[in-house]
Formats: sequence, C-alpha cells, structure tokens
Amino acid sequence: MLTEPVALMLLLSVAGVVLNIILYRLQSLQMIVSFLVFAAMLALNLQLYGTIGETLVLPVVVFGQAMSFAVSPLAFYFTLMITSITLLTVIFSLESLRGKACTQAYYLWLFLKTFGMLGVVFAADLLTFFLLWELMTWGTFFLMQQTGGESFSPAKKYVVYAVSSSMLLFLGIALIHAWTGSFSFREVAAAFPHMPEGMMLLVVLLMTVGFAVESAMFPLHAWLPESYASTFTSLTSYLSGISTRMGIYGLILLLFGFVGHELADRFQLIGVINLRYIVSIFGALTIIIPTFTALFQHDAKRLVTWHGIGQGGYMILGIFSANALGIAGGIFHIFNYMTYVTLILFSIAAVEYRTGTSNLNKLGGLIKRQPVAFLGLLFGIIGLAGIPPMNGFVSKWFIYKALITEGYPFLAISAIIGTLGTILSVYKLIHNIFLGQLQPEYNEIKEVPFLMQLPIWVLMLAVFATGVFPGPILSLIAEIQSSFGLAPVPYTMTGVDPAAGTLDMLVITTVFIGGLLLAWIVFLLGHKRRHVSQYQNYAAGHFLDESIPYNFNYNFYTGFEHIFNPMKKKVIARTEVAVSSLVEAAGDYLRRIYTGNLATYAMYIMAALVVTSLFLKELI
Repeated sequence: MLTEPVALMLLLSVAGVVLNIILYRLQSLQMIVSFLVFAAMLALNLQLYGTIGETLVLPVVVFGQAMSFAVSPLAFYFTLMITSITLLTVIFSLESLRGKACTQAYYLWLFLKTFGMLGVVFAADLLTFFLLWELMTWGTFFLMQQTGGESFSPAKKYVVYAVSSSMLLFLGIALIHAWTGSFSFREVAAAFPHMPEGMMLLVVLLMTVGFAVESAMFPLHAWLPESYASTFTSLTSYLSGISTRMGIYGLILLLFGFVGHELADRFQLIGVINLRYIVSIFGALTIIIPTFTALFQHDAKRLVTWHGIGQGGYMILGIFSANALGIAGGIFHIFNYMTYVTLILFSIAAVEYRTGTSNLNKLGGLIKRQPVAFLGLLFGIIGLAGIPPMNGFVSKWFIYKALITEGYPFLAISAIIGTLGTILSVYKLIHNIFLGQLQPEYNEIKEVPFLMQLPIWVLMLAVFATGVFPGPILSLIAEIQSSFGLAPVPYTMTGVDPAAGTLDMLVITTVFIGGLLLAWIVFLLGHKRRHVSQYQNYAAGHFLDESIPYNFNYNFYTGFEHIFNPMKKKVIARTEVAVSSLVEAAGDYLRRIYTGNLATYAMYIMAALVVTSLFLKELI
C-alpha cells in the first residue's frame, strides 16, 4: 500500500539537496527555500498518524531486495522529532548564520542528513536501513566541517568511529541474511527465535556495539564532545538533540523488534547477570562518568555535549529495564532530552551571537541584557536536571521507579548520582553566563533578533507543557509498546494511573508554583528593597571595582578538580596510553602482511573464504 506522505517527505529531502546545489551562491534564497521545504515536511509528518501500518515499496532493487519503507508507531514518533527539531534549527539559523562564511553547503548537508535519518526510521528492511544509515553518517561528517578550520580533525575522528560502527552493523546484517535468506524486518523477526544460539549471540553483540557507537555509550563515546562542540552552536543543538539518538533507535529496534527481551535474557551468566543487565551497567557508567566530566568543562558547548552522553545513559537504563514504566521512561526521555538540550544550546548560541564567546570564564551578569536567553537556559537546565515541573522530571521518575521495582537498586542509585552531578554542573552553567558580575565589554549588548528568540519560546513551552501534561506523548509511547507486543504504560493526561504509581504532574506543578508564590509574597512583605550598582559593595573591608570579578566564576569547582585530576591522571590517562600503545603495536605488526605481492594477496583471500565458510558452518 502506498503511503504518499512518506514518499513526499523523502522526495522533498532530495529536492532540498538539489535546490541547494542550484542556489549554492545565493545564501538568502537557500535559507528561504530550506525553511519552506522543511515546513512542508513537518506538515506531511503530521499526516502520517493516520497511515500507521502502511508500506511503501520503491521500484529500486539492490541485491535482489526492493527498497521498502513502512510507517510504524516508533517511526512516527522519531520522524516527528526529526522534522520538528530540523525546522526549529533552520528558523534559528536564518538569523544566527546570516552572512557567516563556510555556510554555502550548510543546508545542503542538512537535507542529506535529514534524508538519511528519515530513511533509517522508515526502513522496512535491513538493506534499506543500512544504506540510509551510511548516508546519514556521511551527512553528519560533512555537516561537522561547516565551520571550517579546526572542525575537520574532530569530524575525521567521528567518521573513524562511524565507519567502524557501520562495519559491525554490516557484518551483523550479513549473518542475519545468511541464516534467514531475507532482509525484511518481518521475516527477520519471525526467524530470530529459531536462529542457533551462538549465531544469535554474535549478531546481537555486533549490532549492539554498532548502535552503541552511534549513541555514544561509554566507553565508545570519545568522539562526541569535540566533534559536536567544534561546529556552529545551532548545529550542535541539532546533532545533540536528535542525531545521536539514532543509535538508541537502533537499540530499540534490535531489542524489541527482532530479538525480544525474553529471548535476550537467555544469554545469562550468573543469576540475574545477563546480556540485558550488562548493557544496563554500561548505561549506568554512561550516566556517571560523562556527567561528572562535564563539571570540569569551561566551555558552555562542551559542557552540554558531555551531558548529552550522560543523558543517553538514562535512555538505555529505561529501555533495557524490560519494565513497561521503564521502557516508556526511556523512550519518553528521548523526546524530553531533545527539547531541553536544544533549548539550552539555542540559549547558549544566543549569548555567543552577541558576545562572540561560549567560554564560561569570560561571561557573567547577562541576565538583564539577554532575559529571553536566560529564561530559555533556566527552563532547559531544570528539565536536564530532572526537577519538576519540567518534562525531564517525568521520564526520570519513570526510570527510577522501574529500576527499583525490578530489583536493580544499584542501577537506580547510579541514575540518582548522575542527577546530582547534573545539578552541580548546570548551576555552574547558568551562574557563569547570567549571574554575578557583568563584564564591562558587554554593557551595551541586547537581546537577539526575533527569529532566534522564536525557537527558544517554542521549546520553553514544549518543555513545560509536556512536563505538566505528559499524556499526549505517553499515548504515542503506549502505541509503540503495543506494536512490539509489550505491556503499554498506564498513562493519564497528567501522569500515570495510580495502579502503576502515584504521579500527577498537575498537582506537583500546582504545589511547585504555589511555593514560589508564597516565597514572593514573603519577599514583598519584607523591607522595601533598594537597587544599587553592582560596584556599590565591599568585601573584607575593601570597596569593589570592575577589576575584581567578585562572583568568583573563574575555574568553578576547582576543588573537585583537585580531587578527581589525580585519579584521572593515574587511571584514565594511563589506560588510554596503554590502549593506544597496544593498538599502535598491533598496527605495526599487521602492516607486515602488506607485501605488495599479488600472489600473497590472493592466498589471503582464499584463506579468509575458507575460514569464513567453516565459521558460518559451525554457527548454522
């Protein structure tokens, strides 16, 4: 059955690439065309809800497989996020990138990247999935280079990881096809339970590691902070908000679409220690280590990108809990994270647009100069820290409760520790940018233009509204769970059904706002305040002047660095040196096999074919 919205969305993505090539030297026209096309794609996406279950088969055959696409509840959920965040990014970029160098191909690669992501999410067979995955990867690589200069080196680092990830996925897909004789998702899912256990374990490991690289799961995360932080800040928000979550999409598809968590639990080591639990442990490490690493960052973008890694750990813990509430929390956290991290980075981009820097040691006191950016950052960090009434609180509450209910107290504690680390670092973020002493060079700056403010207001509304009324998003998640044969989350408009736990966000929000109003009333009843200049103050008997940064924002959390730096140098640094030395030695040894003799290479190929045949024979 033909799904016209899907076909049109994919065609519009390709048309966007072509139009941007034609308008390569006409940046203003590129911007207008890109905005109109992405707006049309979002409008088409909203029509997809009524086509769930339909398929689209293209008259394009690759290796005997016609490329096919389908609209599933999971696909609708992800494409809604992709098209929404892309349109907001384009609107923000209309002003933030106007007149900047190295942006002629910005929208071209944005369309290519979006086409790849949409294709991956809509794919109904593994071959289409892999081909579009590769296109998505290269779209990311080219986008990362748009700032020019130093961005090329981090982009190369990303592509090394990404190609390694793709090769693992390719091998896993090849093994699946060798057993099933098909690439179709339906046929693969039906054949998986009958696959030999050794082969099944190998396939699951290959694809899990491949998706873990893209989702920046610890310890495969090193490519992300520098790669994302070196791009335009508006692009950092796009990549952090949705691009990395394509790896999580793959993990959801693998765990629930192909394997099923009951089948995955067959790979058991000792007691409850099984493959699903091992992945959850890596999810917990993904929360704690990058989150506390963020504390020591002095660049706002780099700090947030480290948190982007940590927040992926919450998604993994929720999804791999195999609990209806936890799975819903993990999937909901993908949406929540996209809204608040994009809001945070747009706010940082607004500050950078006026000040020219995102260095936390060079900012401060901007609350009155850029109040919209301040509110955006405030709403965003409340969501990131998982504090009510913002949406991040809801998904984290689901995850905490699921982990405790399923008897994983240590995983729950790791999630809570990660939240404490998040609160510490986001306080540093908002303090160093907006509070304390205003630097003299920023006395005359003002708020950013309306086109940059609009996405900030939209995302503030989204973070707050889906926190107070999570029901509409949870209804989509319940459909996703049902489509995989899982128990759907028992949701209400403002939380969850009392049978699954007491969570009513309307009540919590009312109490929260009531507390703020009470504090405001107490403040008004106090002594009348008097506004004074920030320099009308003194400390230790000395009057302050503009040469003294009395908010002490420089090298925030230096005490923590004194504690953790020795550990980092002795453990992490030595481990990195040992691993790099091992890889270098192995590379030097393997280089000897390249003799330049064709007969030798032919012998290598024959030996590889024999070994592969014997290996597959044993597995099958």
